Amino acid sequence: MKSSIQHKIIAVIAGSGDLPHRIVSRLQKLKARFIVVSIAGFGSPEYPQFELGEVGKILEYIKACGVTDVVFCGAVTRPSIFSLGLDEVGKKWLRKLGIRAFLGDDALLKGIRMLLSNEGLSILKPQEILTTLLTPDGILTNVKPTEIDVKDIARGMFVLQMMAKADVGQSIVVQEGIVLAIEAKEGTTGMLQRAEQLKLTTTKGGVMVKTAKINQDEAIDFPTIGKQTIIEAKDANISGIALGAHKTQIIDFNETIDLANKNGLFVIGIEC
Repeated sequence: MKSSIQHKIIAVIAGSGDLPHRIVSRLQKLKARFIVVSIAGFGSPEYPQFELGEVGKILEYIKACGVTDVVFCGAVTRPSIFSLGLDEVGKKWLRKLGIRAFLGDDALLKGIRMLLSNEGLSILKPQEILTTLLTPDGILTNVKPTEIDVKDIARGMFVLQMMAKADVGQSIVVQEGIVLAIEAKEGTTGMLQRAEQLKLTTTKGGVMVKTAKINQDEAIDFPTIGKQTIIEAKDANISGIALGAHKTQIIDFNETIDLANKNGLFVIGIEC
């Protein structure tokens, strides 16, 4: 990656969370040429900020910097298209996207990839820069899932695979075979908060299962956990987290797994 990256000028499109910082730090170590575009309301204010609807301004800025490749990282909550306040370029993109703009995230993101390609820009996956991001297969913590947990993991994976056909849900919480919560617009944080209120018992129990949807675009939207997810899982009083092996990513792998061990949570990668 180091040799090929020297020929690129990269725009880091940054949302919230730790991942943008990790990407920037890695690019700095690689001595790569890059700029950061921070999405207002989500990304850090230390970088130039743009509203989500300012498509034309973002394109003008990154093209003026000679950008060849774009990497999307960090969380951005998708608002209503009608509330975006799209500029003229954004409205043009919306017309080109057509019905895809009103379908699920996968259809929309694949459309955005196509439009960026039409602008002469390539998209890098975050895991091409941070090569340790992808979740490996197997039990990753000292804490191991119980027999009940294993059954709940299988149940969660099955439900996620069924929902994927409708482009819905990356995460689910299951306890004793009962689906407590499915991730929707509220994101993983909101889902875990909801699950804690719906648990079958007040003791620790239930699992969170998270994996990429079928044909999900790994470059723009890939399921991710990190230290904050572990804290939220502990607060929800669940037993652990199961992730699709090679279909999810873990930020700060060693620190995240250490934190899970300290809090008595298991983390496991499942081939699916």
